[in-house]
Amino acid sequence: MESLLTPWLLWFVAGVALALFELAVPGFILIFFGVGCLVVSGVLLVVDLTVTEQVWLFVAATIVSLLALRRYAMRVFAGSQDVNPEDQLVEQPQGTGKVVDRITPQTPGRVAYRGSFWDAVATATLEPDAVVKVNGYAENSRTVLNVEPLDSAE
Repeated sequence: MESLLTPWLLWFVAGVALALFELAVPGFILIFFGVGCLVVSGVLLVVDLTVTEQVWLFVAATIVSLLALRRYAMRVFAGSQDVNPEDQLVEQPQGTGKVVDRITPQTPGRVAYRGSFWDAVATATLEPDAVVKVNGYAENSRTVLNVEPLDSAE
């Protein structure tokens, strides 16, 4: 029973457990603590260390592995995004909508467009239930539509 409590085995089990916990916890950080434990376990197979030396070796090995490997590991395991998020927003909304809340040149209102309600701006006053032409997004916004009366758009 006493052989099961050897320091190298305890460090080894802790290292493997931390590596497995990494699978359940987001953040990609526990694996480096596991590496620190495994380094201490390996050194203890060769050299007899005091508890203080074991803790310092664990801290040093964890920090070195974190600094040396995290950036590389994040690139490998996080993957890459092939599409630029800005490119996904290139399409400007076009079509017709219906005014829900009054729109004036000074005050934005709301329109019903493609089954949803959107904030909208216009250069003319538009009353509720008026049909409007949607001319894309308002300047520097992806949540506010630029609209105009349908009769002036034709």
